[in-house]
Amino acid sequence: MFRLLKLGVALMGFVAFAWFGATVKLGPRTLFEHLHAIGQTKESQDLVDGTKRAAGPLVDDVRRHIASKPEPAGVAPPDGGAPEERLSSSDLHELHRLIRKVDR
Repeated sequence: MFRLLKLGVALMGFVAFAWFGATVKLGPRTLFEHLHAIGQTKESQDLVDGTKRAAGPLVDDVRRHIASKPEPAGVAPPDGGAPEERLSSSDLHELHRLIRKVDR
């Protein structure tokens, strides 16, 4: 019940922010119009281009790393790729207790 209430409050906050940003004038423009104008400036375009250049080698390295490890289609490890860990019976009991507590 509390989760549903939190979700409702969060959605109402998002809707209020969207309404404010789209309709309330802050000087000659709304908030979203100001943000759009800022995004169109030469400085912000330079920032985006510089970030793309700096991150380019990292992105290429990640893409190569992903492409070099093809996984069989539709086959996932039973543990989801998590590292194997042995738990004592008391630790396992405590883990189950915590999971039950969170599920309530």
